Amino acid sequence: MILDISQENKYTETEKEVIDYLMNHLDLLDELSISDLAKKTYTSNATIIRLCRKAGYSGYKALKVDLIKEREANKYIVENVDYTTPFQFNETTEEIMKNMFSLYQESIKQVYSSLDIDVLKSMADEIIHKKRIFLFSYGDTQTTVINFTNKLVKVNIFPTLATQFGEERHISKRMNKDDYALIISYRGQERLLECVQTLTKNHVRIGLITANKKNSLMAYCDDLIMIPDCEKENRISTFYSQLAFQYVLSNLYAIIYHQVND
Repeated sequence: MILDISQENKYTETEKEVIDYLMNHLDLLDELSISDLAKKTYTSNATIIRLCRKAGYSGYKALKVDLIKEREANKYIVENVDYTTPFQFNETTEEIMKNMFSLYQESIKQVYSSLDIDVLKSMADEIIHKKRIFLFSYGDTQTTVINFTNKLVKVNIFPTLATQFGEERHISKRMNKDDYALIISYRGQERLLECVQTLTKNHVRIGLITANKKNSLMAYCDDLIMIPDCEKENRISTFYSQLAFQYVLSNLYAIIYHQVND
């Protein structure tokens, strides 16, 4: 949740009243200006701006955009879909299959509702036009990224998986403004922070696909795709996260394929 009123020490009572109004009038957000919100909550524009900054936003417009995205994403949430533990061991095979169907169906809807088309287009342009492409990922996600790499080869784009042999720091130091770095990480990898800082110093454009809104890598990235964070730590498997990444990367590849064959 973008605005969590339960964070007792973060917001003042007045700010909590503003949050409460927003959460109860999400359907009015599209036309709700900062002045209208101030009047409805008997506060001021300055109070609302302070609230936005506490929530990590530059201003009301930025907060409003994310609240609308969250509202639209929540329309697709099905209460009985557990993205972390989609099935129980005492269930029948048929019940497990139904749960997995719901998981996949709802996962795609969630991610689709959050995608920023302009950012995807920007990523596609960078991948097409930069001299070299370097991909950064670890663990299960790396398998998904390798699949994406195989797709790119079919359109004569040959990316390097920088993290494949643990050489990411060495590689980052030798990248330059003619290169593009794309990081795919659900939680955000702190061990990539040094690499990202090096890339920034070398004037390398950076793309990031993640679910962690507190990801420290975000501050250094030029292109950001934020997918909904639906998966908890104690998961059976990374069903949701890898499906989400696969869907985003498949869309990215489709845009690239369309552009290079236009």
